[in-house]
Amino acid sequence: TIDRQYLPEDNVLLFSVESGSANQFILDLSKNTKRGLQSKLEKGWLPGMAPLGYLNEKINHTIISDPERFNLVRKMWDLMLTGNYTPPKILDIATTEWGLRTRKFKKSSNNELSKGGIYKIFTNRFYAGIIDSKDGIQYQGKHEPMITLEEYDHVQIILGRRGKPRPQ
Repeated sequence: TIDRQYLPEDNVLLFSVESGSANQFILDLSKNTKRGLQSKLEKGWLPGMAPLGYLNEKINHTIISDPERFNLVRKMWDLMLTGNYTPPKILDIATTEWGLRTRKFKKSSNNELSKGGIYKIFTNRFYAGIIDSKDGIQYQGKHEPMITLEEYDHVQIILGRRGKPRPQ
C-alpha cells in the first residue's frame, strides 16, 4: 500500500483489516459515482462528453451548442432529410467543402470525421433532445435540440432502421 509494505512475516490480521477497509472505500466510491451520474441524467444533462455539434460547458456543467460546428452538423441533417444523399456522400461534402473537423482534445488533433462517426450522428437521439441511458431509459434533455423527433424518425426510415419505440 502507499503507507507501508507488507511482508510474509507481518501480522495477517492487520493486513486483512486494512485490505477490507480499502475495498469498502472503493465500493462506496463506486456507489456515489453511479448516484451522481443518475442524478445528472434525471436533471436532463448528459453525463459525459457531448457529441459533435455541442460542447461541455465547464463552469455550470451543462451542454451548450458549439458555435463552430452546430450549424454544419445541422446542414448535414438537412442533406440527409432530403433523401438524395447517402451518409458517406454527406461526410465527403462536410469535410471537403465545409471543412468540418472533430473537436481538438489533449491527445488527438482535430481530424476528419470517420465514416462510422457520421452514422453515429444520424442514429443518436441526443440531437432530437432525448438522452438514452445505458439501462434503456430515455430522459428529456435540457440542451438545445438540433432536430425534431419527426425529423429523427424520418432519417431512421431513410437509413433503413426501424428506430426504437418511445413512450407517448
